[in-house]
Amino acid sequence: MVTKHPGTGGLIDTLGVKEQLLYEIGDPRQYMTPDVIADFTSLHLEDIGPDRVHGCGVRGAPRPPMLKASISYHAGWKASGTLVYSWPQALEKARAADRITRQRLDQLGLRFDEIYTEYFGVNACHGPAARPVHDPPEVQVRISVRGADKRAVDRFTREMIPLVLTGPPGGTGYGDGRPEVRQIVAYWPALVPRDEIRTRVEVVA
Repeated sequence: MVTKHPGTGGLIDTLGVKEQLLYEIGDPRQYMTPDVIADFTSLHLEDIGPDRVHGCGVRGAPRPPMLKASISYHAGWKASGTLVYSWPQALEKARAADRITRQRLDQLGLRFDEIYTEYFGVNACHGPAARPVHDPPEVQVRISVRGADKRAVDRFTREMIPLVLTGPPGGTGYGDGRPEVRQIVAYWPALVPRDEIRTRVEVVA
């Protein structure tokens, strides 16, 4: 039974429970937990009253020989710089700023694993699926780099602010100044043999 205390707001129904069951689980037929492998596709859910959902019939398999582990590791360095360009031809100015920055990085001989540019107000959220925007009043361009060479990433951070005076006209939004170089902490979902794990409970008074 899934329910909640009365008068606490929100809603408990089968739609919400199903959404939680499907959140980041991978294969719903083989959801691995330390105790059992669950088949969520066999679960029957039913609304039996206000804020009350009954679940039954779920099947599964015995506990797996492996346990899930979330491992984080250092994966290089990154930095992002932004500028805002105003109408007229805001998008054309933003694209010119991106082109100038990339040319400058190439001239400096800097190499990165990836250079990624977004145009907020145009296609940053929906990418190629975004509707064409005709002459927007303003566009923010964000140029990001990532790579293993911290010195190259740091050198990139010096290349956008000069565009305020030497790049396309109408540039603003540079109040934060030079971008910050940040470490990339990557995520690796892994499996480890159950026999390698020793559980322990420690009570600290």
